[in-house]
Amino acid sequence: FFDSVAECGLLLGCLEELASRYPATKFVKIISTDCIPNYPDCNLPTLLVYHHGAVKGTHVGLKSFGRRCTPESVALLLCQSEPVLNDGKGGDDDSSREAVMAGVRKQFIERVVRDHENKDNDDGGYSSD
Repeated sequence: FFDSVAECGLLLGCLEELASRYPATKFVKIISTDCIPNYPDCNLPTLLVYHHGAVKGTHVGLKSFGRRCTPESVALLLCQSEPVLNDGKGGDDDSSREAVMAGVRKQFIERVVRDHENKDNDDGGYSSD
C-alpha cells in the first residue's frame, strides 16, 4: 500500500507540472475507491486518458512511464496514441498537436542531457570532454 501511495504522489507531481504547462488540457484526480468501489491498491496509480469523451488509454502503475517517471515521460505517453495535451495557443488541432509534441520531445531530451551532466558532475568532477 505505501509503495502505491508514494508512486501516486510521484505521478501527481508530474501531472501538476504538465497541467501548468498545458492549461488548455483538463487534468482531474479522484480517489480510486470514490470512482470504483474496492479498487485494489496494487493498481495504483492508475491514469485514464480521455479525448473527446472517449477513453484513449489506461495506464496502471508507473511501469508505463519508463525507468523514471518524469513530466516529460508522462507527456510522451499521453501523446502516444492520440495527443491529448493542448498548448491553448489556438490554430487547428494538427498544428497545435505538432507544436506540443515537438516541445515535449525537446523537453525530454533536455532533461536527459541535464540529468546525465549532473551525474557526471557527481562523479568527482571528472568528465569525458
